[in-house]
Amino acid sequence: MNPTANASPTRRRILIDSGVQGTLVRRTGLYAAATAIYLLVIFILSDALSHPKEPVSESLLRCLYEAVFWAPGLMLLAPLFAYDLIHISNRFVGPMFRLRRELRKLSNGETVGPMFSRQGDFWSDASDSFNRLREELLELRQLTADKREPADRAETDEPNTDADLDPATTE
Repeated sequence: MNPTANASPTRRRILIDSGVQGTLVRRTGLYAAATAIYLLVIFILSDALSHPKEPVSESLLRCLYEAVFWAPGLMLLAPLFAYDLIHISNRFVGPMFRLRRELRKLSNGETVGPMFSRQGDFWSDASDSFNRLREELLELRQLTADKREPADRAETDEPNTDADLDPATTE
């Protein structure tokens, strides 16, 4: 059950939770840089071993010459990879962000409507669980309010003994 299409069809922000998504992008960039360095070292060593009589600087120059062809392509693709990673992570970060926000409101006693999942979101069952919890909590709050109401009325209906005493009749 995914009534999302009526609730909120598109996200309004690119970054939902910058802490989580920023960490994912930084970590992916770190892995990409480590992989590029590893491949560069392997390429240089392989070239140096295949030309043992030449200095390593020649292998390094050949490697840099080859990098002129593939490095710009990677630099152009990197933002696309980062955007795609953020877009994909929105599918799990968004539902958890909304769940945390709605739980915070609910625990503060604020009015909270049902929570819906967007099309393609992960953990859509979390919104179903939240909605069941929300309904139970609202019922409990209503029962508690109903039990308090007669007690509050009884307190206001009781006569105030100090106010009923007439000073003229007391000695």
